[in-house]
Amino acid sequence: MKIITFIMLLISTVLMAVPQAELIRIDALHDVNEYETELIQLEELSAEFPEDVEILWRLAQVHFDIADQTEDEKVHKAHFYPGFEAAKRAVEIDPNSARANHWYATLIGKIGMLEGTKQKIINSYEVEKYGLKAIELDPTYDGSLHLMGRWHYELADLSWIERTVAKIVYETPPKASFEESVEFYKRAIEAKSNEIRHYLWIGKALIKLKDKEEAKKYLLTATEMTPLDDSDRLMQKESVELLKKLK
Repeated sequence: MKIITFIMLLISTVLMAVPQAELIRIDALHDVNEYETELIQLEELSAEFPEDVEILWRLAQVHFDIADQTEDEKVHKAHFYPGFEAAKRAVEIDPNSARANHWYATLIGKIGMLEGTKQKIINSYEVEKYGLKAIELDPTYDGSLHLMGRWHYELADLSWIERTVAKIVYETPPKASFEESVEFYKRAIEAKSNEIRHYLWIGKALIKLKDKEEAKKYLLTATEMTPLDDSDRLMQKESVELLKKLK
């Protein structure tokens, strides 16, 4: 009886899986930065396939991408929270999905930054846990490597006041360094060499390490690359501003 129930459940799961053609269509929209259209279509698919991990992590991803096009905090709040809920559900359904773990870590980190110092530090342990799990599951994905670069950067860059808060929240505050941040960004660049984000942030980490000449090389590369969306343009603008300060 148990075997028959299992087989029926397996058949039901297969039948309820989103068609591969739909995922290809969604990814095509993502590749040309049609994020708003992608979101609408993913929400429609999610209503039809509510337990499909491939839909859920893509839903988390597109919420992040829409928020990432602007510095408007209202837009961030409107998308980071529902994006996180989608990623959380995806991890619950499949704890071994690399992308589900990645977007869980990314979005809980973004929520921590929205909610202030204490929450940022509390959430940082979740970011590390799920970020490292994502890398373990898929060590070639540049997004997760960049995420851990940011994790090290943000925690190494805590102010004295923030470190005091960290000691109150935990007996042992998170351990992070700019050196580790640089290493993760280098790995991210090896995995995907045409991502502006990696060059900006490795440049910022090198500035913290007072290696200005090396920082200039990466920041200059960031300014010379072709931007693909508004997020890239914002990062290039920041790269230009940092280069001016380094002269």
